[in-house]
Amino acid sequence: MKTRVLVWQTLVLCLALLIGTQVTAQDLPKTFSVARCFDGDTVKLTDRRIVRLAGIDTPELAHEKTYEQFYAKKAQKELESLVTGHKVSLGEASVENKDRFGRLICDLILEDGQSISELMVRRGAAFYYPHKDLLPDLQARLLEEQKAAIETRQGMWEELLASPVARQNYIGNRDSLRFFPNDCPQAQKIKPRNRVYFETLMDAFLAGFAPARVCPFWPKAQ
Repeated sequence: MKTRVLVWQTLVLCLALLIGTQVTAQDLPKTFSVARCFDGDTVKLTDRRIVRLAGIDTPELAHEKTYEQFYAKKAQKELESLVTGHKVSLGEASVENKDRFGRLICDLILEDGQSISELMVRRGAAFYYPHKDLLPDLQARLLEEQKAAIETRQGMWEELLASPVARQNYIGNRDSLRFFPNDCPQAQKIKPRNRVYFETLMDAFLAGFAPARVCPFWPKAQ
């Protein structure tokens, strides 16, 4: 009997200690440091969470089955320059908090209030990547930043819009807001009512469309 009482008292004490040291949402840090930039649009925080920057995309680094695209490394370095030595907070950006890979979808915010997604687009290191789940206000700001960066030929735009791919024709999908090279088989599957025709690459980007993953046309890194 005494043994049962002792065990019960121990359990109650442990529970009391747990309740007394319980971490609440208010106790969690509001700002974080970036441990690593995987590329120009995905980072790892020091608490090990992976964040996909909302509303933007950048040229791809080399993978097993893909080549390194033009401006991929420069985009990565641009992102590193923005976050290294700075604290960031997680800004609300999407209806869905995570993507299918389990990465957080956030707009990282610097301590001075600037949006890293907007800064990357403004500097021509990223392009606007629309998505139906993104907050409309963020999408509008990113598109305006992109138009200004194209007009002034910031970052990648000067060379990209002077390359042969800039003079090709493209077909956009009005439903997904993705565009494809004119000769891409996937583009021919778009329903006629959803098709949008672009005479140049710049026309597609100015209209707020982003490159589709299939039929990549992006120039290779030199």
